Parts: sequence; structure tokens; C-alpha cells
Amino acid sequence: MTKRRMLHVVYNVGDLDKTIKFYTECLGMKLLRRRDIPEDRYSNAFLGYGPEDTNFTVELTYNYGVDKYDIGDGFGHFGIAVEDVARTVDLVKAKGGKVTRELAPVKGGSTIIAFVEDPNGYKFELLERGLTPEPLCQVMLRVGDLDRSINFYKKSFGMELLRRRDNPEYKYTVALMGYGPEDKKCSAGADI
Repeated sequence: MTKRRMLHVVYNVGDLDKTIKFYTECLGMKLLRRRDIPEDRYSNAFLGYGPEDTNFTVELTYNYGVDKYDIGDGFGHFGIAVEDVARTVDLVKAKGGKVTRELAPVKGGSTIIAFVEDPNGYKFELLERGLTPEPLCQVMLRVGDLDRSINFYKKSFGMELLRRRDNPEYKYTVALMGYGPEDKKCSAGADI
């Protein structure tokens, strides 16, 4: 068993305070630390569900004077385990957030999911699961060559292929890569 784990993800936001408020009030994250670096014209904040040394965190970076970014089509979404998807969706709506897919079972399965967007357009998949020490449990990326990507994550980062599922009806294949059994813990991994 590997001792590797994903530590954090970094992405740019147009309004740091508004994004921090969304993550803390709607997604239940904690602001772990914030830095303002005026000489380099940026600020950043680390958010997550537990201490940085033991939990996956999100680093938000605001570059002074830039209020919007093109997310592109390679990034898919972050997955967050929540105990009650319906309650979380209601909270997002009450705070003025955007729900892009109402709660329902995942196609072909029984796990209840929903999709919401943060103020910058980044998507979050809410997955209904019991208590977990690592709620931020996946990052979905779109790739052009699935087998090559699987091989890269195996060889370069020591991840295992946890599952692969073809969905010909919807014209995509999902490969879940990670550092530990998907059903034992909500370990950060790449859904590619």
C-alpha cells in the first residue's frame, strides 16, 4: 500500500472573498489560511475539511485585476462526499448558487448525486456518502488518450486503476485512478 496521496489543487478565481464564502457556507469547507502578496499582485487562500497536513485542500488564487478566467474543456469537476445531497443542494440554492444537475441517482447506479457551480464556473459533483475523513474525493479531467493517461498516472504517480466503465450510449469511458480502495475511503483520485 502506498503512502502517497493528493495534497491540493490550485486554480484561479475572479473574486476571492465571494468564492471563500461559497465554499465555507455552501460546501462546509474551512478557511485554513489566507495570504495577500501585494508585491507579486496576488492573494491566495487554502480551504478544506481538515488540517492541510492530513487532508486534501483547495488553493484559490486571485491575480489582481483579473475577474474572470476561461476554464476550458479539459477540467470536468471536483467530487465532494456529503451526507445529504438534498440538504446541500437546498443550501446552495438558498445562498444564490447555481445547481446544474438536480439530485438523482447516478446513471446505472444508486448513489445520489447533484452538480453545482461555484461563482467562477467550477463544477462540483455532490456524492451522497456516509461520514468520511476525506470529503474532497475526486477530480475529474477530460483526456484525449485514455490508455496513455492511465499508464501515465500509474507510472508517474503510482496510482492504481480502481475501476473503468465504458458508456457507449453516452460516448465516453470513465477510468477512476487513485491511491486506495474507492469503497473503503473517499481518497482523492483522478476520474479521467
